[in-house]
This record gives sequence, C-alpha cells and structure tokens, in this order.
Amino acid sequence: MKTSRYFFERIPNSTLFLALVSVLFIKIILYFLIHDGFLNISLGGGSDADYYDAYTQGRINIAANTWPVILRYLNNIDLYSRDVITFIIFLLNLIFIPIITIKLAELSLKSNQKYYFYIALLCSSYPTLFFYAFDIYRDVFMVFSFLIGCLTVKKFINSNGFLSFVFYLSISILIGVFLLGLRPYLGYAFLLSIFLWKIKFTKKRLIFFGFLYFLVLFFANYAGYLNALTEYRSGFEESGGGSTLGLNFSNPIMFIPNFILSMVGQLFGLYITNPLAVILLAIETIPFFFMLIYIIKNIRLADGFVRFLIIFFVLYASVWLIGNDNLGTAVRLRLYNYFAVYIGFFYMLRLKSLSSKKYRL
Repeated sequence: MKTSRYFFERIPNSTLFLALVSVLFIKIILYFLIHDGFLNISLGGGSDADYYDAYTQGRINIAANTWPVILRYLNNIDLYSRDVITFIIFLLNLIFIPIITIKLAELSLKSNQKYYFYIALLCSSYPTLFFYAFDIYRDVFMVFSFLIGCLTVKKFINSNGFLSFVFYLSISILIGVFLLGLRPYLGYAFLLSIFLWKIKFTKKRLIFFGFLYFLVLFFANYAGYLNALTEYRSGFEESGGGSTLGLNFSNPIMFIPNFILSMVGQLFGLYITNPLAVILLAIETIPFFFMLIYIIKNIRLADGFVRFLIIFFVLYASVWLIGNDNLGTAVRLRLYNYFAVYIGFFYMLRLKSLSSKKYRL
C-alpha cells in the first residue's frame, strides 16, 4: 500500500518549516515597513478603515455594522488607539488564525507534522487576509470570530453529555448572532448550518442536492424572492465602482448560467484583470480548488463537523455570488468559503490517514 499518494507529501518537513518561518519573518518585516511609512499599499476604492475611525471618533454617527460600534465603545472607555487595534489585528493574522485553523483540523505537530506545517503555511501566506491586517479593517477580526464559532460548533457536535451539548450550542448561536451584526448573510449562513449539519452526504446525494439546489435558486429568482440581491448587484455596474463581471440577472431564463459564471469569476477567481489577480489565483484559489475536489471525492468521510462546513459553504456563497459583482470585494467575501474548505480538507486527510492505519493493523 502506498504511503505517499500526493505530490505535496514528498516535500520534506524541514523545507516546509523553513518556508513557514520565512513567510512569518517576511510578514513581520513588511508590517513594520508599511506601518512606519517606508512602503505603501493601496487596496483600491475608499478606505473602510478611515470610515471606522471617523465613526469611532464621533465624526460620523451611522454604523454600517457592529465593528465600528465595538471600536467606539473601546474609545468611550479610553481603550481605543488606531495603531494598537491595527497591531492586534496583525497578531490575529500572524498567530491566532493559523493556530485556531490547525486546532479545527485536529492536527498535531507530533502526529501530523507535514499536514501541520502545510496548513500553517497556507494560512500564513494567504495574501488577502494579510492585506487587511495593516489597518482597522473588520475582515481579519471577522475571520477570527468565524473560526471561534466553528470551534464551539465542533464542540457541541462532538459533545457526549447533554449539558455540554446545550452549553456549546448556546454559545454557537450567540456567536452566530454576533456574526449577523458584522455581516448579516455570514451570520445567517452560520446559524442555518448549525441546524442543518445532520444532513448526510454521499456522491449520489451530492448530485441530487446539486440539481435540487439550482432548481430552488431558479424558482426563487423567478418568484422574485432574490430581487433584493439582484438589485443590489446591479448597483455595482451603475455606480461604476471598479472591475465588475457585468452579469445581468434581470433575465430569469439566464439566471442559472449567469450564477455559474459568477461562481467561476468570483469564487474560483478565473476573471483575471491584473497581475495581483494572478498571484491570488496561484496562492489562494488553486489550493482551494484541489482541496474542494478532494472533499467531494471523499465525501463518505465527512462527519458532522465537515457537513456543517459544507452546508455553510453553500449557504454563504449562494448569497454573495448573487449579490456581489465587484471582483475586489469578492476576494474578501470568499475568505470564509476558502477557510471552510482548507479546514475540511486537512480534517478529512487526518481521518483518512487514521482509517488507513487501522486497515493496515
């Protein structure tokens, strides 16, 4: 029986460790160079961070989400500093998000060293998350909150006692409500997934659910239930706000083909508009694509937690793929889809490795 079936497993652990240390070192150097003004990066468009700071300081009184409300509260109790909050966000990106992701995949440095280094390297070298760690953007904090929510979901799914089940379920629901405040459809997808995780998948069921999924989307759009999303999407083109796919969802007959094109362009990043898009495709999307294929091929290994991640993936993507037409925004929205797949992939790799060892015994 082969012990190494995948090309990435042939890379020595020492090489992976050296790559991980190099990435972390480069990130630290870049952070201080950018923070001290020696380098400058532009994320395009208006700065959300400037808006958050203005709200925090009381110069604006309309809060678009919960994040500026949190910052204003910190300011009211004299705990707000734009530089300090930015540094905390950077630490979340540098240390805490990779650690929580590793914990969710249940990888240990002793037993799963190669996979441990791979997932740490994947999280640490994720460009989009790093770009939004240079100021008080909400994206890194939201990913952190989402991962904490996944931890509590995993706890209640795997609970043996009734009290622990109720406790972690309650915490998970509270985190879902919190995510609703940060981004409504992120919270909605998280909360619904909590109550749908018992749906079991097989390859045949995936085909059936896939057909049913597109059928439901088609009739929901035809009946007008998705008008709010399609109208919001049309606003991107009308405002001329950056690079858009230019897909028009007004024709019900073309809704499914346009939805698939939106998926290809935004979720899979195949609408290339600049050199940065090529970098994101290589570092973020290509690993995501092959990991997603692996999860689908090995769907029989999916336990309750992986099913939760899959259901969340579908529910969350369904909203933003219809409602968003801005490619710059897409790389921020798909963060949660990508992390769900990254976690599910390494989690299933570990399960498959354990099953192979039991088979050999």
